[in-house]
Amino acid sequence: MTCPVPHIAPATTPDHVSDAVARFERVGGSVLFSLFGVGLFDQTMLPPVSAALEDTGRARTEPWARAVRTAAADQLIYHGEDPDRATEAERLMVLHRDVKGVGPDGERYSALNPQSWNWILYSTFFVQRGAYLALTDGEPTRAENQAIWDHYRHKTAGLHLPGKSRPIEDYTELVAHYAHMAATELRPTPALATAVATVRHAPRPFFLPAATGPLWRLSSPALGHLLMVLGCGIMHPDVRAHMPYPWTRRHDREFQAITTALRVAFDRLPATVTDSPMARNRRKYQQLVSKYRDVGLTSFAPDAALR
Repeated sequence: MTCPVPHIAPATTPDHVSDAVARFERVGGSVLFSLFGVGLFDQTMLPPVSAALEDTGRARTEPWARAVRTAAADQLIYHGEDPDRATEAERLMVLHRDVKGVGPDGERYSALNPQSWNWILYSTFFVQRGAYLALTDGEPTRAENQAIWDHYRHKTAGLHLPGKSRPIEDYTELVAHYAHMAATELRPTPALATAVATVRHAPRPFFLPAATGPLWRLSSPALGHLLMVLGCGIMHPDVRAHMPYPWTRRHDREFQAITTALRVAFDRLPATVTDSPMARNRRKYQQLVSKYRDVGLTSFAPDAALR
């Protein structure tokens, strides 16, 4: 039996707020969003999360397979229909019960520990928000920030722990909490070193044929650099300071140049090109719903002109 997904929505939704939520949703459903994935490395900086990743080992031994599975789960959570989203959320909650043990510091860890679990949710939100800022070039208002956070909480409601362990509701409090965690709880970890090394020296993806090996060896350093610049570029400064990737003014200039080009692509390319498969399907479905609704009458009362 799947868990119900409660409705979480802002109290008021003026046009500019609704537009901000729609843009945030479109960024999350864009293939360009994946280019900012290194921003998620703040998750590995929390020692209990690092211990879990190191113990399970899949992030180190099969990084591409793990990335594909994570992307598939994200598509279902963020762009699936409510029943499918609830089913996937329940599956993830159940499977994470097995992720527990003792870290190298002697401290016990559990994936469902509220601090660790919510940190993953917060991290993912801020990466999507960072990509949203990079691809739309606009600073949201306070109301817009709260609205996109409410929207994200609604999408991830099936992943929320109960009671006082639920994610923070107020966006301003969330920002303060994230900054506090970045300043006091995060540090370089073995899982972070593994993640960075995987990006900078990525093995050939399993889904590419062996014949592409030489081309991959030539292109992967440039791709790795691109991903590092984009992911680090959207990080909180205190988080970026922990990265084994010294950030310079040259990186700032590269980030600005690359995101300017991506913004043009995001604005001018049709959504059918930039949408992920699930987002494309949802967009087509919504278009068909609107089309079929337009066919209907606005009233079933007798039409005097036809009598």
